[in-house]
Amino acid sequence: MIEVPGWVILNFFTSFLLILLLIFQNKTSRLQKGRKYSAILICTLVLLFSESIGRIGENNPDSLLILARIGYFIIFILDPVDILFAVNYVDCWMDKESSNARTSFRTAFQAFSIINVVLVTMSSVLQLGWFFYFEDGLYYRGQFFMIRAVLVMVFIILLLVYTVVFRNDFMSEYKNMILFLPIFALIGALCQVFLASIDSTYAGISLGCLILFFFFQSNDVNVDYLTGVLNRRGLDIKMEEKIKTSQQSKKNFAAIMMDIDNFKTINDTYGHDEGDKAIKITADILSDLFGREASIGRFGGDEFCVITDNVSAIELDELILQTREKLANVRDKRKWHPDVDLSCGYAIYNYSTNMSREEFADNIDNLMYTQKQLHHN
Repeated sequence: MIEVPGWVILNFFTSFLLILLLIFQNKTSRLQKGRKYSAILICTLVLLFSESIGRIGENNPDSLLILARIGYFIIFILDPVDILFAVNYVDCWMDKESSNARTSFRTAFQAFSIINVVLVTMSSVLQLGWFFYFEDGLYYRGQFFMIRAVLVMVFIILLLVYTVVFRNDFMSEYKNMILFLPIFALIGALCQVFLASIDSTYAGISLGCLILFFFFQSNDVNVDYLTGVLNRRGLDIKMEEKIKTSQQSKKNFAAIMMDIDNFKTINDTYGHDEGDKAIKITADILSDLFGREASIGRFGGDEFCVITDNVSAIELDELILQTREKLANVRDKRKWHPDVDLSCGYAIYNYSTNMSREEFADNIDNLMYTQKQLHHN
């Protein structure tokens, strides 16, 4: 009977869990929260893979020692980066107005990650053995290994402190649930350092991510269930945030309202499944063209809204034209009615006007309907 090492079983099931989470959280991947959550999952998955190949190399030093060197180098490089991704994700659920008070925390995490990359790279390239080294095919912890390990744990603890101190900044009602990520990460790191036979750091992070998925990613009331972009509630919140930020920073922004012309013909001719497909395709086109920095949402039905920092009328007109052209290409391929198009209205928010969200939204909505009437005429 073949005996399978414990680390193989643990890494396999942890990797399987991370892959499942990546698949199931796909609907929020277009949002900032979804992208930063995915970053944690992907980074942890890379670390697990690196640990696995490092173990294989360590167990076969005569022929595969190079795998151990590569695997452990990646681990020592990316460990703090995984924590940094967790900080960025936690920050997504906090009120943007109070972000200045949290800057010093984020700066400390970023500095530690950068310094770690530099020192680990120097140690490996120059073969200084500061953190780990191999001798006669055996893996040894370097003279600064424990110092670095303690610092990693300190920063995980700081992540917990960060989450507790700024709990009142959370916009979500799940203030306590967010604590699971740093708590599980800390427990895993402690076991990893003081119980060398247990590889539990990434398992702890993965368990924390699993809980976050159920309480945050899969239950975000600001996400449109069909397209994965923001819904009406999410758009209203984002618009309020942008207006406050605009008035404080004295920088303008733009918003575009879009409506699919003759959308009813798609439902009437091909059924509601094809209509849903048209809405998804439109969301994909907007996400691709306007990029990650823009806030894209489904306003309702077949209406969409894009909030962007781009305030160049020429560039906005060009992006709208490209959006209509891409939709037209899809329309022709799928043989939708030839009048299926986009009506768009946009305006640039001027911070000096102190216009409310309702007034600004009504303005761009009216501009969009004006163009829609022209299209129908």
